Amino acid sequence: MGQGQSEPEVEAAASEPASELPMLLSDVTKADVARRQGLTYKAKEPDSFADFSIVDDTPSDKAGPSSQAQVREPSVEKKDSLESRGRQPTDAEKKVLRQFREHWSEQQGEIHRVARHQELKELLEHTHEQMRTGGLKIDKDFPSNRYGVDTRLPHFDKDKHVPVLALINPFAGAMAGSDILAIARCTPYYQDRFFNIIDVVKDQRRGGLLDLLRLELCAAAREAKAMGARPRIISGGGDGTASFTLFILFAALRADNTRADEGLKDTGNGFIWTDEEMAESFPALAQMPLGSANDCGRTLGWGRKYPGDAESRFKVNWRKHARDALLEWIEAAISKESMVTNFDIFGIVPKEGEETCNFKLAELGGHRGMDPKVHLEGEKHLAMKEAGLPVPLFICLYFSAGFGAYMTARFQMNRRKSPIRNKVEYFRQAAGILLESVPPQLNVGLDKVQIFCGNERYFPPRSEDGSGGERYREVGFLNINWQAGMFHGAERAPLMGRMCSSREPARFNDGMMDMYRGKFKSVLKNPGLVYQTDKREEGLTLTYSGEKGTGVFFQWDGESRFAFSPTGEEFQIHVRQMMNIPVVLGPNYDRQVAGDPDNGQPVKFSFTGKSEEERRRYANRILTGVQGLLNKELLASKEEMRAVGLQEEDDFL
Repeated sequence: MGQGQSEPEVEAAASEPASELPMLLSDVTKADVARRQGLTYKAKEPDSFADFSIVDDTPSDKAGPSSQAQVREPSVEKKDSLESRGRQPTDAEKKVLRQFREHWSEQQGEIHRVARHQELKELLEHTHEQMRTGGLKIDKDFPSNRYGVDTRLPHFDKDKHVPVLALINPFAGAMAGSDILAIARCTPYYQDRFFNIIDVVKDQRRGGLLDLLRLELCAAAREAKAMGARPRIISGGGDGTASFTLFILFAALRADNTRADEGLKDTGNGFIWTDEEMAESFPALAQMPLGSANDCGRTLGWGRKYPGDAESRFKVNWRKHARDALLEWIEAAISKESMVTNFDIFGIVPKEGEETCNFKLAELGGHRGMDPKVHLEGEKHLAMKEAGLPVPLFICLYFSAGFGAYMTARFQMNRRKSPIRNKVEYFRQAAGILLESVPPQLNVGLDKVQIFCGNERYFPPRSEDGSGGERYREVGFLNINWQAGMFHGAERAPLMGRMCSSREPARFNDGMMDMYRGKFKSVLKNPGLVYQTDKREEGLTLTYSGEKGTGVFFQWDGESRFAFSPTGEEFQIHVRQMMNIPVVLGPNYDRQVAGDPDNGQPVKFSFTGKSEEERRRYANRILTGVQGLLNKELLASKEEMRAVGLQEEDDFL
């Protein structure tokens, strides 16, 4: 028994869940465990563990003295060994051996469990210390913290503020994410709950950052429940960070029965939380805008740029203004007064009844600059490379195929360090596409593309055979009412209605896809940067029927990939609403642009679908995704690209 700790204390510690970081002792002896279990022995230990062969190894239904284990005939070798001792064991001795074996096995299992818990505790303590002290390694000439080296985040009052965690990209917002994490490391409470999102996804080992995030998430859930609230999580980064944050949350909550005694036991739904706990404690997301377009942060009322950017511009004491703006932002994120509402999440799923999707994904490669294409036999071709992460799973903001997706793919190769230069790069790539011929891997406009919403053909419109797509530049849907920091959506209406009346905007919690399609002249017809949208409830199915070696670019939440068929046959991309999550609205929420945030439903987390079977299918798809199993299903290999005649980047660069 460890010094200074009584038997009841040891027993209580052993019964605590792993998520509580119990103070377990590493020097527990066999006698300690035996006494704690109330086990005593009147017989001495056997001469050899080989004596256990007298008792059948088949486990009994119940461990304990009353167990009726089977007695078997010893083997010839064992019989010779026993006879050499001069006699056969009596029935009483066999009973003692049987009891000893059962208790010894229990004892060894308990000692092993305690040792594993102690090991996990030490690993978590080491990871926690590294997180607190290990800052981002940057160049020594990098400017000092824009918020001031002595800045601290607002004092967290446990009786007043809502428990919060954060997953922040340190490289986003022209390194504003790094500055905010540096301040959090020096501020009590936040130093334990503000995580570098890149480090978390890299450190998913036992006792690593993902385990530490899980512990803090469970603790925040308990704290929030005690005060009648829901915990919150700040997603700091560009528009794609929101879906990345959801990915990490589900990875943290995924059950693993091999670690059931460490708090990862499956509650029956694949997660460590029950359906009821998920509904009431899944954290509400607050989007910190650290990207270029920041469509998500702007829609939810958290600003167009990183905290302090606008407030400090052209000011004499600019650092003070930036600091004040950051503190106000954090205060709003943890305030009970900030509204929490529902938010629809869509995703790419296989056809109903199928286990996998029938398309593969590649990423645009080639030359950096205004023209990425490579030369082959006197003709310019697109070169592809193996697609990196993320794999398309969640669609939080919007989805489209066509011009915008191709432009985004080219932009990804030429991303800049500042938001302003990134916007310029978008326009440069758009100009490059308009000034060049269509490469062989693509079709004119959206030729060979059809979209059905349920049983209704949505695209191309007014077409019985699917022709006419070549006249259109883009088709897709909005979940939020911002795209690329420029475009909005409003319900389709006649010309006078578009000019003179207000129309229903694209809303993020009405359970509908706000579908749109557009030509280059639509800007003049609509007029302006407002899509005419059509609300659809059944989800969408995009079918591509082009020739072998061709495909279509699509984008989701600012990420772009090239989809093609590995067999040369037509393929489908199915997009459905998968779930509803809670989000936190910021002080700058604009009802005129984003609509009424109250959809009349209780705020909760839930998987969506018309049946329980469909809801479980979506949940299992998410569990498959967070285990990394979608990589093999969706990401094309070099061999698969070569098999359909796609040009590979490595052959030219």
